[in-house]
Amino acid sequence: MTAVLAERIGRAGRPRCRIHRDAELQAWHELLASIEGVEWQRRTVCDEWDVADIAGHLIGQAEDVNQLASFSRRYRKAKRVHPDVPRIDAHMMVQADEHRGTPPAQLRTEFDARWARATQRISTEPGLMRRMSMTFNGFRMNLGYIHDILLARDLWMHRDDVCQALGRPFDAGSYGEELVAQVMYDVIDGPWWGERPAVEVELTGAGGGTYQLGRGTPVGRAAVDAVAYMRTLSGRDDAPVVTGDPVATEAVASCRMPF
Repeated sequence: MTAVLAERIGRAGRPRCRIHRDAELQAWHELLASIEGVEWQRRTVCDEWDVADIAGHLIGQAEDVNQLASFSRRYRKAKRVHPDVPRIDAHMMVQADEHRGTPPAQLRTEFDARWARATQRISTEPGLMRRMSMTFNGFRMNLGYIHDILLARDLWMHRDDVCQALGRPFDAGSYGEELVAQVMYDVIDGPWWGERPAVEVELTGAGGGTYQLGRGTPVGRAAVDAVAYMRTLSGRDDAPVVTGDPVATEAVASCRMPF
């Protein structure tokens, strides 16, 4: 299979991002409705968070979309409450902190209500607002990219976190390949690949595809499960099962980027 370059992927447009987000929110609605009893307290791969905390964090994400004042307040609070944690990560911790202890039925209701408003707001926000930028883990990103790309990515990856914690299979969704392709677009086109050599990587399984990472002639080829590689890129798994040429497997396994 021919490896895909960044220009062949392209950035997903706003209408397509709405489809990704809506599909993911429906999947979350069904997942939250199925969680019972002590399952809410199952620990996840996310440091210090259980299943309920992830739901609280995601509700907080939607609240921060709906009211910029909410984001600003939490961002200030994050520095005070979690001073030793990178600021944006501390901000997410505050989101979870503020919803901790919320009864499951209320978590379900608030998740649906906050995200229904947030996704509509994202779809109609004016261009001037979308061009506003913020620093995320040392890199500046505009609000349109954060809302369209990163939030859908966060919902998708956290759903996998919860499924893993509950011992359930993860359904990448009918749009999974497109979402993974947007991640790979960022790896290819952004600063994340760095000085690593050009390689080809075959992402297998749900959401899979074949991509060239880095510019120039590839020096090797590697293969890894697509969902597993998203976990590696996001820093959730530092020991992925990558096969292929040693130089390619090392390059693929060592890359990280914001999720």
